[in-house]
Amino acid sequence: MEQATVDVLDMREWARAETFDDFAQMCCGQRHLTMLNDPDSFSLSHRVARMGPVTLSEIVVGSDLSMDCGEVCGSYRVLMVQEGRTECVYNGLSVIAGPGSAAVYAPEGLTWGRWDAGTKVMSFKIHRCAVDDALSDALGRQVTPRIDMTPILETTAASTRSWINMLLLFKEQLFRPDSLLNQPLAGLPFVDSLVRGFLLAADHSHREALSKDERLAAPRAIRAAVEILEEEAHLPLTLSMLARRCHISARSLQQGFQRHLGTTPMAYLREVRLRRAHESLLEADPSTTSVASIAFHWGFTNLGRFAAAHTARYDEPPAATLRRRAFRRSQVSLSYGD
Repeated sequence: MEQATVDVLDMREWARAETFDDFAQMCCGQRHLTMLNDPDSFSLSHRVARMGPVTLSEIVVGSDLSMDCGEVCGSYRVLMVQEGRTECVYNGLSVIAGPGSAAVYAPEGLTWGRWDAGTKVMSFKIHRCAVDDALSDALGRQVTPRIDMTPILETTAASTRSWINMLLLFKEQLFRPDSLLNQPLAGLPFVDSLVRGFLLAADHSHREALSKDERLAAPRAIRAAVEILEEEAHLPLTLSMLARRCHISARSLQQGFQRHLGTTPMAYLREVRLRRAHESLLEADPSTTSVASIAFHWGFTNLGRFAAAHTARYDEPPAATLRRRAFRRSQVSLSYGD
């Protein structure tokens, strides 16, 4: 992301939001929220910190606040109400939360929200690509359909309580400037655990498969095709080649992917390649590796299209992702030098 956006999303000290637009920009990184009540009555204080694909914020509302949420956001959100009351409309259902409760919202479906004056909320946002990639890694296959989320976290469940305790520890450390979690070397692995823990704590359409370590519930030919696409994504695979190796017609293969995965074999392959290319960019040394070499290795022959697809999914161009390793290495060197 652009440096200006990163700075906006990194305000660890409490501050007042002077206007609703200031809050909307701080909350989501983009202005897709619209205030529905009198702008002159707006009163809110918050503090925000970001680490990798997650953003943690604490918000204290000084006046009643109603907003149109725009229905589409780039992140999964967990709202934990510490004081007061919130009400949101998610997928047509009213979700009311009070002290001690936690609501979960997927990137699509949140249309309206209201927070009462005096409400204090902790918000944990995870970029959707981090959730999708973690789920794909855990299941051993690319997850392409939308992940259906139950909008309430069952806070009495042991797995949920454990994850919330991890999140509270993360909050305590993230807002301390001297904390090791503010160093990517320590903070990013913790963030990765939080994302994967979220998939085990939240109630969603793939939770049972995760807890039982189930694999794809599909016919053998479709499972075989998925295995080939996952293991040989760097090779020049075609639909007809894939069908022959799975002993099935191309038409049946297409129909099977649509029925069980909600996509086509070649679209599935593009998603796998994009995820693997992103992982390679994060791991590569920019002094010896180029974006073009990684793109070509994973089957992207058009660099412009690859850059556009990567930017759309991960909110940053591939060159910026590649530079992250150099940035992390310089931070570690500076800390050792100090």
